[in-house]
Amino acid sequence: MIQPPYLQKGDTIGIIAPARKISPEEMELAIKTFKDWGLNVKLGKNIYGSQDQYSGTDEQRAADLQEMLNDNDVKAVIAARGGYGMMRIIDKLNFSVFKKSPKWIVGFSDITILHSHINQNIGVETLHAVMSINFNKSVDAVESLRKALFGENLIYDFSKNPFNKGSDCNG
Repeated sequence: MIQPPYLQKGDTIGIIAPARKISPEEMELAIKTFKDWGLNVKLGKNIYGSQDQYSGTDEQRAADLQEMLNDNDVKAVIAARGGYGMMRIIDKLNFSVFKKSPKWIVGFSDITILHSHINQNIGVETLHAVMSINFNKSVDAVESLRKALFGENLIYDFSKNPFNKGSDCNG
């Protein structure tokens, strides 16, 4: 698998809402956190859009994601939230520029279809990780994302179970 370059202070990340809609208030903490990390934040044009439960029409949401995939200044694309909607736009995306210049894709829930497509068809690593809407739920998850994006060592400890054998692993 191809690993995108780690982020550095001064890099730009893009935030898009390819599924359910989101409000500016729900984004405040994530935007502030990314800026505190020394990153520039570029928001998708339709991030605060509304079309039924979505952040815009399928075409608008696909256009936002496509723009971030194609923008060489954007070093990571973070999903604002999941929900439902990514599967409606996955076939509208063109990954030719992304293949030449991979970047981190971050999210979970409905964003998993994007991870699967990129992992299986393009061979680029992605991060199944906390999304912008969830930054207020787990300080540990947000710190884990920061470390992963900046290439810092991640260490996980798991509770012992009598059925497990003790060992170290890495991946």
